[in-house]
Amino acid sequence: MTPIRFLVTMTFIVSSVTHSAGRIVAETYKQLPPPGIELPAETLSALKKDTQSLRERIDQTVQGSPDADEWRADVEVFARAVELAIEQNLFYKPKDADAAQRALSIGKDRLAAVESGKRGLDILSIGSNKKQNGRTVAGGFISTIDGSVQPYGLVIPETLLTTKPHSNRMDVWLHGRGDTTTEVPFLLERLDKLGQYAPPGVIVLHPFGRHCNAFKFAGETDVYEAIQHVQSILSIDDNRISIRGFSMGGAGVWHLAAHNPGQWFAANPGAGFVETVKYQGWEKEFPYEPGVWGRRLLAWYDVPPIVNNLVNTKVVAYSGENDKQRESAEMMLEASTPSSLLNDAGFKINHVIGKGMGHKIDEPSAVEIDSQLAIWEADSGKHPRTKIHFTTPTLKYHQIDWCSIEGMNEHWKLATIDASIEEAPVVRVETTNVTSFQLDFSRSGWPMHSGYLEMIIDGEKIDGPAVTKGQTLVTRWSKIDDHWEESPPEVMPANDLRKRPGLQGPIDDALTSSFLFVLPSRPCRHGVVQRFVDREVEHARATWRQIMRGDDRFVLDQNLTAQQIANCNLICFGDFNSNRYLASIAPSLPIKWTDETLTVGNQSFDPSKHAALLVYPNPQSPNRYIVVNSGITFRQFSNTSNSRQIAMLPDWAVVDVTEPSNQIFPGKVVEADFFDETWQLKQPRGSR
Repeated sequence: MTPIRFLVTMTFIVSSVTHSAGRIVAETYKQLPPPGIELPAETLSALKKDTQSLRERIDQTVQGSPDADEWRADVEVFARAVELAIEQNLFYKPKDADAAQRALSIGKDRLAAVESGKRGLDILSIGSNKKQNGRTVAGGFISTIDGSVQPYGLVIPETLLTTKPHSNRMDVWLHGRGDTTTEVPFLLERLDKLGQYAPPGVIVLHPFGRHCNAFKFAGETDVYEAIQHVQSILSIDDNRISIRGFSMGGAGVWHLAAHNPGQWFAANPGAGFVETVKYQGWEKEFPYEPGVWGRRLLAWYDVPPIVNNLVNTKVVAYSGENDKQRESAEMMLEASTPSSLLNDAGFKINHVIGKGMGHKIDEPSAVEIDSQLAIWEADSGKHPRTKIHFTTPTLKYHQIDWCSIEGMNEHWKLATIDASIEEAPVVRVETTNVTSFQLDFSRSGWPMHSGYLEMIIDGEKIDGPAVTKGQTLVTRWSKIDDHWEESPPEVMPANDLRKRPGLQGPIDDALTSSFLFVLPSRPCRHGVVQRFVDREVEHARATWRQIMRGDDRFVLDQNLTAQQIANCNLICFGDFNSNRYLASIAPSLPIKWTDETLTVGNQSFDPSKHAALLVYPNPQSPNRYIVVNSGITFRQFSNTSNSRQIAMLPDWAVVDVTEPSNQIFPGKVVEADFFDETWQLKQPRGSR
C-alpha cells in the first residue's frame, strides 16, 4: 500500500474530440496545477537533499514515538508540500524555492520541538504569526480517504491560547480558486495572512480542500475531516459553526449549506456558481453527449432544486453589484418557493450587494455581514428544532438533525421529507419518493413524556412505539405495500442488496471515503483491452495525485489482505481474468465478462473490443464498494472550470476501447446507466 512518488507532466493541449452524436469539440484544456519553471540545478538539488533529510528524520522519529498520531501531521505537512512541489514542478517564480526552504525550516523546527517533548498548540504555534485579531497557524491532518496529510490553516484568538474556554464559535472559510496556490503557498499564506474575515473572538478554519475542486468529492470530505481535527485540539461549540467563502469558495458554501444545512448556524456564500448548465452556457447544446444518465448526474451538485433545504439554517449571501457571479445568488432567490412550513420557519435568503463592486467584497458589506452573523450566533442552539424540511436527489445526503431518509423509490429524482414535532406527543411526516426513514429523538431536544408516540405519515395515523421519559427513542419506518410500518433498527444482511446511505453510487462516490487501487498481476485476455487498462491505471493514479492532491495507495491483487478488503473501497483494474480479486468475486457481480462475451443484462458486447466500468457493493465486504476500471470520472475537459468537475459516468458503463480516450471520456461509451435501488440492472433504454 505504498504510494508511488513520480513526476507527472501534462502540457496544455488543444484536443479535437469526435462524439457518437457526430459533433466535434475543439478546446484548449488546462493542466492543473499548471507547469512551473525550471529551477537552477543546484537549487533543486539542495531542496531535494533537505526534503529527503527531513522526511527520513520524521519517519525515524515516528518509529520511536508512541503518540506519533498526535503530532505527525503538523510536521509532515510541510515536508509533503515540498515533496509534491519538487515531483510535480510547482515552482512558478525563482523566489518559490525560498518559500519551499521556509516550509522545510518550519518542519525542522516543529520536529525538534516534538523531540524535546512539546505537543499540541505548542507545535502548531511554531511558524505562526501574531495578528490584531488572533494568531495565524497552519497544520495538517491525516485523510481517511487515502492516508495523505492534508493542510489547513487557523486563526486562533489570542485569548484562546491561554484561557482555553469551554466552547467557541468557529467560522469555516472556503478559499477561492488559485491554480498556483498549491500546498507550499497555501501553508505560508495561512501563516502570514488573517484572511477575508477574522471576527474578534472567533476561530476561523481554512481548509485546503484538495486545492481546486470547489470543495466537492474528496474536497468535501476534507472540509468535514478538518473540522473534526480542529475539534480534537480546540473546544468548538457544535451549535456555533458557520460556513463562509467567496468565488470558488462561495460555490462550495452554497453546496455544503444546501446539502447539509443542519451542520451550520449560518451560511455566508459570496459569488461562485450554483449549477453547471446555465453557468457554462450549455442550455442549447452540450459540448459533449451526456446521455440521460449524465443529465441526471448533474443533480449531485446542482443546488437550486434543493434551495429550500436552507430553511434549516440562516443565509446571508454576498454579491458585487457588477459581478457576473451575482447571478448565482439571484438564481437561488428565484428558485426558493414559499410554503407553509418555510414561512413558519421564517425562511429568507438575505442578499448583501456591494455597491459598485466587481468580484470583490467591500468593507461596508463585510461589516454588515459580520454583524448579521453575530446576531444569529447569539440565538443559535437556544431552540430545539421542531420542524424539518429536507430534499435530496441521493442518499449520499440523507440526514438533518433527528431525521434521516434511509431509502428512496428512485435515485436522482428528488426525495423530500417534511417532519414536525407536535403536542400529544405527535409526529407528522410527509414524504415524496421515500421508502424508509428514521427519527432519532436523542438529537431533537424534544422533552418526551411517557406514553405512546402517535405518527401521522402521509396522512395515515399510526400508533407508534412506547415512549419512556428520559430514555432515547430511535424509530424507523418503512413503506410496505403502500402503507407505513415501524421496522426494527436495521442490520444489513450480507445478501440484502439495496441502495442506502453511504452505499448508493455512482462510481465517483467510492473515491470520497477510504479506498485502495488494486492492480492486476496477470494480463488481460485481449491486447487492446490490456492497453486500455494500462492507460486508465496511469490516468487514475496521476489524476488522483495531481488533481486530488492525494497519495495513490495501491496493492497488487495477489497481495490484498482481509483487513484491506474490510476497510477500503477497492478500485480494481483489469478484466475478470487478469485481476485475481475480480476473478474471485466475478460470480457475484451483475456484469459477466469472459473470453467469449461481455454481458450486461440481455446485451452482449465483443470482449476483444470492449471493457466494463462499474461500481457495486463488494460481495466480500457489503459495507464497501468494488469499482472496476475507473478512478474519478471527470477528465482534463473539467480543468477549465470547477463547475465542470462533475460525475461523468453513472453506476456502470461499457466502453469501446478501440477508440482512444479523450479529454472527456475514457473511450467511446456505448452503453451506461444506473443500477436500480436493489443494485440490479435496469431494462436497457439506449441512453446514448
